[in-house]
Amino acid sequence: MRAAKGESGLVEPTFVYLPGVDGGDAIAKETGCDYFSLPVELGTDGVKSLHNVVSKVNDYEKKLLEKCYEGLKKNISAGTEFIKNPPPAK
Repeated sequence: MRAAKGESGLVEPTFVYLPGVDGGDAIAKETGCDYFSLPVELGTDGVKSLHNVVSKVNDYEKKLLEKCYEGLKKNISAGTEFIKNPPPAK
């Protein structure tokens, strides 16, 4: 809310649709995921910039993240499928 009101310099961890943000395509290519949680700088129109922490990890962290990407891809797929085909209302 503070960023929407014009306050600048706000950086928050955010689960974001990468192709929708400047610089997100590179992270999507690196992770294999369209959505990912990263620190982002917020602006009046939403995400102003991404902080690509993925590119700064060491080899050990990279191996751990690769395992995480597998599970995350499954969760993203399940979530997007639910949005496309929600269960009927009761």
